[in-house]
Amino acid sequence: MSDLNGMVDPKIFQDLQTKIDEDVEVRDQIKAIITTLEKQCRNAQAILSRAHSTPASQLQPVLESAEKAIQEQAGSIQKLAGVATNYPYYKYNVSWTRDVQNVIFAILFCGWLGGLTKDGQPSESGRLLTIEEVGEILQVPVNLKERDSFHISIEEYLLSLITLIEELSRLAINSVTLGDYQRPLQISQFVKDVHAGFQILNLKNDILRRRSDGIKYNVNKIEDIVYIYQILQMTTSEMPLIDPITMSGISPVSGETSSKSKSLPTEFLSSDVARIVPHIQPVILLSAYYFRFSALVADPVPTLLHSLLPVALLQVAYAVLCLPAAGSNMAKKLKPGEKRKGVEGGEANHKIFTTIFALILTATTVPLITALQILFGAPFTTHIEHTLLSSAHISLLALFPLFYIHGVDSVRWLEIASLSAPVDEVFGAALGCALGAWLGAVPIPLDWDREWQKWPVTVVTGAFGGYVVGKFVGGLGLVRGKRIELE
Repeated sequence: MSDLNGMVDPKIFQDLQTKIDEDVEVRDQIKAIITTLEKQCRNAQAILSRAHSTPASQLQPVLESAEKAIQEQAGSIQKLAGVATNYPYYKYNVSWTRDVQNVIFAILFCGWLGGLTKDGQPSESGRLLTIEEVGEILQVPVNLKERDSFHISIEEYLLSLITLIEELSRLAINSVTLGDYQRPLQISQFVKDVHAGFQILNLKNDILRRRSDGIKYNVNKIEDIVYIYQILQMTTSEMPLIDPITMSGISPVSGETSSKSKSLPTEFLSSDVARIVPHIQPVILLSAYYFRFSALVADPVPTLLHSLLPVALLQVAYAVLCLPAAGSNMAKKLKPGEKRKGVEGGEANHKIFTTIFALILTATTVPLITALQILFGAPFTTHIEHTLLSSAHISLLALFPLFYIHGVDSVRWLEIASLSAPVDEVFGAALGCALGAWLGAVPIPLDWDREWQKWPVTVVTGAFGGYVVGKFVGGLGLVRGKRIELE
């Protein structure tokens, strides 16, 4: 007959079940505390995130709210420590380590912004709280070695510090949008110092090592922001100049940078001829066009072709006699008794080269203007010669003087293309020519049955008329030097 008591004592498993129940009870207690702590962490981070949209001078209310939220977190940490201290630290550490890191991050971020001071008064930003100061705020031990109890570990502190660096890289960008150009410089110096400190640490190949390797990317991101700021402060006078070492404001050396950023209206040369030709040139242009109008209506292609050279010569004479050549100092007015630097032969050679170069650039724009006319409704499969020749006339009228003055200066051409250049006789003539050519296309589809309605008579007429009107309006005192407001 077999032994009814069996070979294994059931009390063994009963004792194991008792220990399992105790373990579950402890985990439930820890989970309840951590659930509360998670809510408090989200609240604290929501408060601290307002620092990204609040100027530094108005941060005090945010810091006060954050300090209250951190005090609530500290209370939960103390409750957690009271439960966890009775058990081996690393047995349950995985349950709370992430939330503890969030609490430490909130403390470090608040301290960096100038909060959590011992005397309750706001301090300067850029302060890094030590692990001992974090433990003092939470009222829990740090880096325990002599006993197995709840504490703040070095790994948790360092991981939270890396999170702080990531948050500061975001703050650097948002500070610029708030107009605070000093804070990115401060953040840059702070992050570089922390990065240098991490280089000293001999970290193992674990999560701390992998996350610390990402610090350099945040350093590069902040350096890019500082670099862009340094470039912008050289091109605008609106940003304050700041010494990147001392973080103190410095006064600009001169206002040359800001004066170069905006162009001035074109000034005619100071010679007697330059005072007369601008008034004669439009008269000659319109008179010649008037006498050739009948031929233009009868046979547009030969008339436009034969008129191309006279128009080009007239524009060249106008530019050479009246306008400053690109890259020269001819526009500068001489004081009484002052002689212009350079010899006349050099100036003549420069004008010749500029004229030829401007004519070449003008010729290259003819296909572009032709394409624009086709896009605006010009015949595509027929009248190609008509469109090309009309485009050549428009290019000579509107663009040749601009090429002669500005050459290939990208800054000036960007102003012209965006219609933000100051209005003068040359720019006004170009605008008038373009607008006149566009309005000149209006009569073409009308059923008036007039011979002059055929392509491209009205467009060329509008271009010539608009050129003269725009040149006249651009020279008026009420308009000259003004900029077109498109808003």
